[in-house]
Amino acid sequence: MAQDKGRKKIDAAQDLFAKYKGLFRCPVCGKDLAVNRTNSLVCQRGHNYDLAKQGYVNLLLKQGKSDYDKKLFAARRVISASGFFDPMLNTVSKLIRKAITKEGLNEIRLLDVGCGEGSHLAQIISSLEDKKTPNLFGVGIDLSKEGIRVAAKEHPGIVWSVADLAKLPLQKEQFDVLLNILAPANYGEFKRVLKEQGLLIKVVPASNYLIELREILFKGTDKEFYNNDSVKKHFTSNFQLLKEQQIRYQVELKGDNLEHLIKMTPLTWNADQEQIDEIIKRRLKSITVAFDVLVGEK
Repeated sequence: MAQDKGRKKIDAAQDLFAKYKGLFRCPVCGKDLAVNRTNSLVCQRGHNYDLAKQGYVNLLLKQGKSDYDKKLFAARRVISASGFFDPMLNTVSKLIRKAITKEGLNEIRLLDVGCGEGSHLAQIISSLEDKKTPNLFGVGIDLSKEGIRVAAKEHPGIVWSVADLAKLPLQKEQFDVLLNILAPANYGEFKRVLKEQGLLIKVVPASNYLIELREILFKGTDKEFYNNDSVKKHFTSNFQLLKEQQIRYQVELKGDNLEHLIKMTPLTWNADQEQIDEIIKRRLKSITVAFDVLVGEK
């Protein structure tokens, strides 16, 4: 039964790659990648990349160790399902809907660079489809094989790929909207893969993001408050800023969500056990969530 399930995922992924042929390029030589009957992507020069049974393709040439492990993505799934990111994702969905309505497009191609375990992209597409928007096609790319494996397993109907964010294995001018949510950016690559007048929507933490954790972990240091001025400046030096929107809200921490949040956030990666114990001992009932959403055009 499990084997049949894996077979269906590969078959569905193969259909998606066949439908949108010419989208991916070989990370070695840059030639078009096309799916063949053996569930592989192959270029004209014979470079071959097999589809995984979960329905994704690994186009990362050098497999390195990632800081993002299975426990982190499991925690992020729980936090995402709790509605932690909903106000931010709803804002992003509205921005996309407004843009595509204005352009009058029949098909919208979305790319999420640094997609993690895929929940953000999947939720945005689901929200847009509910509003009867044009045909939507989503692609999620991340450096973490574990994240993409989870994404492909949990969110079929979207193309998922492990790849180098600094050298995207995508042909130029393929996407209408590029999402970069709480993830590193490579603006040269973003410009290359976006269509003319394509939109980049970047979400960055604001100064008060998870301030309750920062006050425990970094009290009295320069890390107690996050400053995103340099990130914004880098954005505006590469893309024309069309809109900047602030999102601020409180999230109630129910059940074990505090523990999941601790596992999910990079803020705790270098924390010692004493600091983690202190966070848990405080029994925080709510947490501050603060984002700045930047919308830019090529």
